[in-house]
Amino acid sequence: MLKNKNVNYAIIAVILVLAVAGAYALLRPPAPKPAPPAPMEQAPQTPGKTVEPIPGVPQFDVGKYKAEPTVTVWRADKGTIESMSMEKYIEGVIAQEMQPEWPVEALAAQAIASRTLTVNAIEAGTIRRLHNADVSTAKEELQAFAPEKVNDNVREAVRRTRGQILLYGGGLVNAIYSSCNGQIAATKEESFPKEIPHPAPYFQPVKDNCFAYAPDNIKSWTVKIPGTEVAAAVGYNGRPGDIKILEKGPSGRILYIGAGSQKVYGAEFRKAVGFDRLKSTLITDMIYDGKDFTFKGLGWGNGVGLCQWGAYTFAKQGKDFQEILTHYYTDAEVVKLYQ
Repeated sequence: MLKNKNVNYAIIAVILVLAVAGAYALLRPPAPKPAPPAPMEQAPQTPGKTVEPIPGVPQFDVGKYKAEPTVTVWRADKGTIESMSMEKYIEGVIAQEMQPEWPVEALAAQAIASRTLTVNAIEAGTIRRLHNADVSTAKEELQAFAPEKVNDNVREAVRRTRGQILLYGGGLVNAIYSSCNGQIAATKEESFPKEIPHPAPYFQPVKDNCFAYAPDNIKSWTVKIPGTEVAAAVGYNGRPGDIKILEKGPSGRILYIGAGSQKVYGAEFRKAVGFDRLKSTLITDMIYDGKDFTFKGLGWGNGVGLCQWGAYTFAKQGKDFQEILTHYYTDAEVVKLYQ
């Protein structure tokens, strides 16, 4: 966590790995399918609504970016620092965070989310303190980067969204994203109850049809975890069979799990047992057989913000990147910083 006044930026380096870990490896080109029906629910539309600043989130000075900045990039694979234009860097990010062959509108939505995270990192100075650079190509520190995968689709998506980022009430959006949200997005309280120290009203439990094209192994899954490990993750010294899901959040994800007076956030529990092991906290069943717990769940990732497979589905349905972004980041606005 950063220890400076810009607390809303501090979470970027900590939580980016949660947002992207495992995601780009799962985004293989899907088999062709007919476009599915429209999703059950669209993001709340509030025409004419005045969006108030979020307490604790500083107003973003758009005047600092009147011209495209040059960013210094820590190439984790080479151990070197390179300088390049912001848009060239974003091309390399998008080419790895999504499949370059995906629809341009999905890639464009990803470009704006990733550009917003990049500006967050620059403003916070998170990577600068680590590597004396603006950004890092290590996925555990920021976002993945593969310039060799850039194709015409990626170039067009970045060109069409040049200089555009997401703001809410004049402050930068924590434009977190994940692979597949299980067809319903998570709230801040469900996935980042401690890491985000201020309200995040743009994260709402909106629904989508990400299962229409997502790989089967992330639509639904089952994992068995020894009861002793579950108890250790919860910090409970009693009988493992006492452990229950105590409360679920608005999207149905685990909010608290525990036993007796001992409980932890579902997000903390997932971190303790392993992100790739418990693919999400959207648990549909939890059974104890006297030795092991069997968890059944939906989706992969934290479920907050942009759902990449949902964006793919929306793009196949003919939605543009603005519609995709306003679905996943409620009442956020797309703002162009430079030409």
